[in-house]
Amino acid sequence: MSILELRRPAWTRQFAPSNLIFVLVVVLLLWLIIFPIGQMFVHSFRSGHPAVPGPFTLENYVTAYSNPLTYQMMWNTFVFATVGTVITLTLAVLFAWLIERTDMPFRNLAWALLLIPLAMPGLLFSMAWVLLLSPDTGVVNVGLRAVFADWFGLRLERGPFNIYSMSGMIFLDGLRGVSTVFLIIVGAFRMMDPALEEAARTAGAGITKTFRKVTLPVLLPAVLAAFLYSFMSSMESFEAPLVVGLPAGIYVYSTMIYFSTRLVPSYGLGAAFSVSYFLIAIILVWIYQRQVINRSERFATVTGKGYRPHVIPLGKWRHAALGLFIAYFLFAVVLPLMILVWASLLPHYREFSWDQIGQFSLMHYRALSQEEGILQALWNTVIVTVGTATGAVILAFFISWIVVRTKMRGRFLLDGLAFLSHAVPGIIVALAFILLYLQPPFRSLGLYGTVWIIILALVTQYIAFCTRTMNAAITQIHKELEEAGRVSGAHRVLVLMRITLPLVFPAIAAAWIWVAAHAVRSFSIPLMLASRDNWTISVVLWNYWDEIQNLSAASALGVLLILAITVLTFLSRRLILRAYGS
Repeated sequence: MSILELRRPAWTRQFAPSNLIFVLVVVLLLWLIIFPIGQMFVHSFRSGHPAVPGPFTLENYVTAYSNPLTYQMMWNTFVFATVGTVITLTLAVLFAWLIERTDMPFRNLAWALLLIPLAMPGLLFSMAWVLLLSPDTGVVNVGLRAVFADWFGLRLERGPFNIYSMSGMIFLDGLRGVSTVFLIIVGAFRMMDPALEEAARTAGAGITKTFRKVTLPVLLPAVLAAFLYSFMSSMESFEAPLVVGLPAGIYVYSTMIYFSTRLVPSYGLGAAFSVSYFLIAIILVWIYQRQVINRSERFATVTGKGYRPHVIPLGKWRHAALGLFIAYFLFAVVLPLMILVWASLLPHYREFSWDQIGQFSLMHYRALSQEEGILQALWNTVIVTVGTATGAVILAFFISWIVVRTKMRGRFLLDGLAFLSHAVPGIIVALAFILLYLQPPFRSLGLYGTVWIIILALVTQYIAFCTRTMNAAITQIHKELEEAGRVSGAHRVLVLMRITLPLVFPAIAAAWIWVAAHAVRSFSIPLMLASRDNWTISVVLWNYWDEIQNLSAASALGVLLILAITVLTFLSRRLILRAYGS
């Protein structure tokens, strides 16, 4: 306790602004995380609608876990997440190694191109591949059937590929997550001391054996962290299972919850599924924290000793490696984007033929600009994006300041509570908010059916990332700077706003941009919480695709959304560089 604090009467210290901030932050986290999740647990034991809940019962669990479809759904989720993660991790690790440790041509360009898939929302990625691999009208299938008929005399009625399958879901999930996992592990490849690999090669080990016996074991924490992150992302994946899995009758946890609450609906049954889903996610987070974070010191290879990165010559495999990357980029970006542009220029989407080029027009783009519902959805999206990013970084800033800079009792519990949201998939967050804000007395707040409930749900989902970013940033600011302000007579809150806040602004800007980029393309939460007054662009896009079945208009809206996200990403990079003084 400082001299300035000792001069104040003891009875006023409990009302200090820092204590009031602590209380306010605790209340907000309870409101955003504990109350909704608690309501989900409670309603899983109740029948009826959340607005008029019935008596307590075990019927929801009996119905859920006496149905053989439930266990098929669990197996589907496990297979989908496991195989998709293996594909994602294999490609990401391979590209990180090729770019950072080998002499593959155009490595710097490949690094930049790997960021482009992040600009394509998962919903659009899945829709694009439906247009490419639909068994009847998919462009790739139509072309292959023509080739088989002309070259081999083999005439197929449909196929040969079918995106509406488990393999189609896995294909989409495996490609979709490569960029994110690459960003998680590429730094570890760059910082690893190459002396270990050089020693293995000196001992006679080849490139493949060195990679398998030395590189991967040394980078085990980063690879394991990437695996768990990718597995959790696949577990909560919603777009691919909804677009290609649901039409084929293939359910995973996320689509089962959506089906139970939005299509049937049975909120208690959806809550029962969500409880087991939530417990699995909690276990995965615990494994990550215990096995990866707490034991990472055993694998440290970067020390005070200087080292110079060594580039591994690939020899005759240099161009084969580049060809592999080009093939990935073709499947992840070029083909999906081309088919969306193609479909958006057609008056009505039909089976592919070159004669359709003469029918190209901008009619759907003009129609979108004149439709009132699109303008309202665009405004809702702007509000959701700005509100989510601003709310998440402000709350995270105060949480991290309390955790890192104060000695208040319970501050680490506060940090753990914020990190708990990382274990809650978006589909469960949305259901929990439905159950809470349809239930008296929260129903009287009037949040359900507005953009504000979407903002609160998205803040809940992204608060964990923001607090990790803020914790690291505030830790790097030495206490001497804040103590100098206090000695000069400034109050603790004034020091926080005038000294700490400007110093961590680069981290705030980076976190704000990250959240904004994810909020603008978020789909599961806006769809679950959608009403006619709070539709966002992603919900309108799904409505064009699923309800109206206007594939050309959906593609046009998708192309515009990709352009908007690309511009946002470009501007964000400029803002971050300026914030860091680069």
